[in-house]
Amino acid sequence: MEISIPRKHSNRLGATRAREDVQREVAKLLCEHRMEVAGHEPLHAELYGVPLHRASLLELCYGRATRIDAGELDDHFLFRSTLAGHCELQSGSQRVSLSAGSLSVSSPSRASRISTDTDCRSLLLRVDRAALELRLADMLQSSLRQPLVFDLEVGRAHSGAAAFHSTLRYLCNLCEQIDASARDSLLGPELTQWLVTLLLLQLPHSYSDALARGAKPPLPTHVKRARDYIDAHLGEPLSVATLAQAAGVSPRTLQNGFSQFLDVSPAEYIRERRIEAVHRVLQQNPQRSVTDVLLEHGVHSFGHFAKAYARRYGQPPSATAKRGASSLRASS
Repeated sequence: MEISIPRKHSNRLGATRAREDVQREVAKLLCEHRMEVAGHEPLHAELYGVPLHRASLLELCYGRATRIDAGELDDHFLFRSTLAGHCELQSGSQRVSLSAGSLSVSSPSRASRISTDTDCRSLLLRVDRAALELRLADMLQSSLRQPLVFDLEVGRAHSGAAAFHSTLRYLCNLCEQIDASARDSLLGPELTQWLVTLLLLQLPHSYSDALARGAKPPLPTHVKRARDYIDAHLGEPLSVATLAQAAGVSPRTLQNGFSQFLDVSPAEYIRERRIEAVHRVLQQNPQRSVTDVLLEHGVHSFGHFAKAYARRYGQPPSATAKRGASSLRASS
């Protein structure tokens, strides 16, 4: 495919030849992983990267047959366009064979392994998990009850594949044309919001059917008031009576509003928002005490919360903090 990150962005692996060094540098921009390389000659790998807001655009080629074990992705989705060569991708129990023009997506909480041939070159869009999940919840006007999982491979005939490749080409052209002074404004939050919306609407995933059914009616004022109150007071005790008073309606009216327009009870909504908030804090500040973070967000029943958290993210809060701390050490 005739698409690439402009070479005005330097090869981050230009002076790196040893497998261990290549693995360490790639981990800083992608994720922790184990790498095996065929042969013993020095590597001539290439890695180009452009940071975006809560995302990044990367082009990677090892120049050698490799086997990569990335384990379970935790905090990001990885959208991969194979530009050249061939690779085998395994995610969970699924396995696909990819060649030039293929589009694949690695989702969090799925063990990911990939084998590449010598010529394999990929263009990667790494997007924060929270950015996609928060945008999806906003589009559905409801908290997510199940993990967001994209189809591992998007067929070439799927309309979303063409839209995604056109988007990659646009991003590469944009990176070529803008100068450093305009980068933060043009590659900032608005671009990421547009990107995640496009990904959610164009590529198949576990919530595609829900999105296809169309947006729900606008939220009634009293539901909006209660929802906003919850988001602003997650660290406080939140009873239905308190929320109803803040919203200016009776407890029964509030409960009916949440059930009709958000498909959850007020208690379920509060729990999901706390889970999302705790996950975000543990990712951004993994050095903090997990207990302190839970208490800060109004969580006092640690066991029940940990089970609900694990259903959402595939691991307990302590594992999220441990993974985040490992990533910080690797990048320092």
